[in-house]
This record gives sequence, C-alpha cells and structure tokens, in this order.
Amino acid sequence: MKKIRWTTTALRHLERVPSVIGEDILKGIRNAAQYPHMYPERRRGRYRGYHWFPVGPWLVFYQVKGQQIIVLGILHGARRHA
Repeated sequence: MKKIRWTTTALRHLERVPSVIGEDILKGIRNAAQYPHMYPERRRGRYRGYHWFPVGPWLVFYQVKGQQIIVLGILHGARRHA
C-alpha cells in the first residue's frame, strides 16, 4: 500500500464537502493507496496526468509519485475544469 499525502488545498476542499460524501472520499483514497492505477488518468487539460474518481457530484484528483499518492484536490463536478 502506498503512503497517502494530502496537499493543503485538498484538505481545504475536503472541509467543504458534506460529511457523508467525505467518508466516501476517504474510502476512495484508501482504495487508491492500495491500487493506485485503478482509477483513470486524465489525458488532457489542466489535470493531465492526474488520476481521478467521482464521489457523488465531486471529483477527487491525485497523483502517483513513487511510494505515495498525493491528493491534489476535490472539486465539484458542476464547475468547469479545463
């Protein structure tokens, strides 16, 4: 299992997510730590090269770096993300 590292931005985003969704996000991050390439990788745009997964209307972005995954952000899917 890879180590999980959160950016300060991702932690701020997590605080704004409803608690029920937040619990599901944490489960998804733990899955990503165990199977880092199970979620798709963005092929274009600002988040190219980042892995992501949806939780309700939220999109969770992370990178795989060596023996860790870095949680980069949690964005609402209704927002436009280039």
